Amino acid sequence: MSKNKYEYKFGLLGVGKMGSAILGGLINKEIYKPEEIVIYTLEEDIKEKYKKQGINIANDEIDLFNSSSVTLMAIKPQIYDSVLEKVKGNYNNKTIISIAPGKKIEYLESFFKDAFIVRAMPNTPALINQAMITYAVNNESEEEKIEEAKKIFSSIGKSIVLEEWQIDEAIPLNGSMPAYIFKFAKDFIDCGIGHGLSEEKAKELALNSIIGSSLLALSSPDDLQTLINNVCSKGGTTIAGLQKLEENGFTTSIQACFDACVNRSKELGK
Repeated sequence: MSKNKYEYKFGLLGVGKMGSAILGGLINKEIYKPEEIVIYTLEEDIKEKYKKQGINIANDEIDLFNSSSVTLMAIKPQIYDSVLEKVKGNYNNKTIISIAPGKKIEYLESFFKDAFIVRAMPNTPALINQAMITYAVNNESEEEKIEEAKKIFSSIGKSIVLEEWQIDEAIPLNGSMPAYIFKFAKDFIDCGIGHGLSEEKAKELALNSIIGSSLLALSSPDDLQTLINNVCSKGGTTIAGLQKLEENGFTTSIQACFDACVNRSKELGK
């Protein structure tokens, strides 16, 4: 179905954790007014919740796509095929944003003729408006639409544009990175507990050290190796720990983790 004029500025398909984070960010930062937004979900309680906030509720997926100028899909990758079969058609002057891993622009274009397509990969810090988002587009000349997509992303964090093939390569650095950081922190916290610290104090020490170190690395003119060297004294505690990390395959394990993550993303796109 071809449609040039849309009733609502923004449509959201799926209001799970990521969808609700995006919706909350858009409203809190006043990117769109509630009356400019339309959503669709199968969950009746979620419909009622947002209806009370003045947000519009679509009758079904087709109604959502036909009534919104920008439509963001926050549904599980496993149901993409069945949903997209329902809504496929010509969508002139429309923006469609997908945040599903592995769903390539070429795949999306096969369902949405004449649409401006954005493939994006946010991460879970979107839940506190601290996401790091990578994205690629199918038409770099659509500057106005790109700016609107960036504005949407700004409601939940920061974004950087990549070539589409780079999104898979970058997933370990943003999409999956929170899990790796959480695992790193958890293991250090567990060690702290094992050495007699309380869980509360070990957690506060580790997580705030990660935050502080990240902020330092982002603001410092020094490269990461220099920052590592700055913490290490010859024959000191830090270098003793780093040596044990390397002896036990820390760097090779990181490389294996990175490669496995990238390869799985590529498999999901086939």
